[in-house]
Amino acid sequence: MWQGYKEECYLPSVGEYTNPTTNSHFSTPVQFLTPLHLHSVMSDVLCLGQFIIPLHFSQPIILPDSHQAAFLQRGTRRVHVWCSPRLQLVDLSQLQSDTIGPLLGPVGSCSTPISEEGIQPNDQSILKIRAFVVTKGCTIPQLRGCIFSLSQNEELIVEAFREAQLNLTLIWNYDPNVFYNIPQTTRQQHQPSSINAESFFRSSLGQCWTTLKHHQCQALHFLLNNECANDNKLHDFWMHHDNNWIRQTCDQSNLDPEDSQTSPCQGSILANDMGLGKTLTTLMFVLGTSHMARDFQRSNLSNPPVQCAATLIICPLATLSNWEKEIETHFRPGAIPYVVFHGRGRKGITREELSSSLVVLTTYEMIGPSGNPQHTNQLTIESLAMSWYRIVLDEAQ
Repeated sequence: MWQGYKEECYLPSVGEYTNPTTNSHFSTPVQFLTPLHLHSVMSDVLCLGQFIIPLHFSQPIILPDSHQAAFLQRGTRRVHVWCSPRLQLVDLSQLQSDTIGPLLGPVGSCSTPISEEGIQPNDQSILKIRAFVVTKGCTIPQLRGCIFSLSQNEELIVEAFREAQLNLTLIWNYDPNVFYNIPQTTRQQHQPSSINAESFFRSSLGQCWTTLKHHQCQALHFLLNNECANDNKLHDFWMHHDNNWIRQTCDQSNLDPEDSQTSPCQGSILANDMGLGKTLTTLMFVLGTSHMARDFQRSNLSNPPVQCAATLIICPLATLSNWEKEIETHFRPGAIPYVVFHGRGRKGITREELSSSLVVLTTYEMIGPSGNPQHTNQLTIESLAMSWYRIVLDEAQ
């Protein structure tokens, strides 16, 4: 399956081909490659870029610090991630499996890395994937892959990755000489702002009685992009064209991110003016990403802390009823299952109710060690010891 490479080819050399802003290690030194037809020209094959997928394990798995060769296998329902030697690690999410799986070929097909043979017209898979499981320098393990395909399949593959919410980003230090003179694509780098939020939330919009305004759809673009693990690096934020004025007025040395700042920064500040529907926008975002929240919940069912699919919304007591009203007014019954964790009634809420909800409404008084400093044994959010999919701070100022 890995013919055409020596084993060392799958262990990137951090010191020689490392992106200082993304910690990407896909360009392996030439001396690690078997010199088959290194300088042959594959005019119809392109490198489409790289992807990164965080891996959430349902059971504890001990992995070495070194990068491990990996491949994908299409199963009947999910795409499986395998790691050398013959260790099945985890499955991709249902959304990722539905969109990436068909690219691998029939059920049972496995991804293979690019070789001197390129990609043949009769190959079952329309793409080649050179992949690693990376643990060093990561908060959680990651699957990192480099994609190759025939030029006529580029648009199809890029669109499939977009639908899976996996952006293919160009490799900054890509060297064609390392990969049989295969050039990297010249397509324009996909910008997060071009994600079609209306398409992504289409099924969820059908469960909302209210038609969202243009600025609310723009806000969904914004929120969706800011939760994308592939794109949100602090360096990318500084280099965005909207921030040219910052780079022009500040000392350049102050704009170079630390190594610890290159990890994804997932989150947003939604600061539209009062009356522009921030609450409705937030609730639509919660509903539209519910499949991702359920995948997060299922990724760890046995180990503490319990991972919950719910978005924890913390708000002042004065706005608590407004959140309830927004859910009941704008969405079909049952579209957004929710519970209110406040007052005496919170003692009757079971952990099963919390886990099955998409929204848990609570107040700032309920998030500390105790809601009342005079009664330290009271039930609070902290005492639940749950890991929430997302936390929303209302009136955070």
